[in-house]
Amino acid sequence: MEPLKLGVRTHPPGLTLVYRSAEGKERYRVMPIRFLNKFGSVENVLKEMKDRHMAYLEKVPDVKMEKMLHILQEVDRGRNLEEAAAAVAREYSVDPDQDLNKLDDTTLDKKKKVMNTSFEKNCIRPGDPDYEYDKQVDFRGGENVEAGWDSPEEDFWS
Repeated sequence: MEPLKLGVRTHPPGLTLVYRSAEGKERYRVMPIRFLNKFGSVENVLKEMKDRHMAYLEKVPDVKMEKMLHILQEVDRGRNLEEAAAAVAREYSVDPDQDLNKLDDTTLDKKKKVMNTSFEKNCIRPGDPDYEYDKQVDFRGGENVEAGWDSPEEDFWS
């Protein structure tokens, strides 16, 4: 079973999974969500969903399911689906110019989950078609710039 897409159903709340079965057929499954509190944490609901639907959700990254559950929470709080999706997308995006040292622990954990998911998706392992053992890349594209702090000085020890 290979998961293809994950979505939400708002009324009644549920996750919709589009997947490819072992026979190669494309199918979908709607999994109802129970006990989702609109102001609480989604970790318990996520664990319960993973336990109940392990065969289908085993290969789905936790951060994707967490995003979908947060979208449902935002809809439950009164936002429409587009506003909720935009708010959650902002919350789960990583800005390369953002200083992650200034974030609180929960926000930092979300950013780390997103970065880890992106890394796992792009990681090339032995056995993959694009894998190359001992790959070496030359990154010299321009002139060498003197840094000053690492240049040899004749009178350093004198």
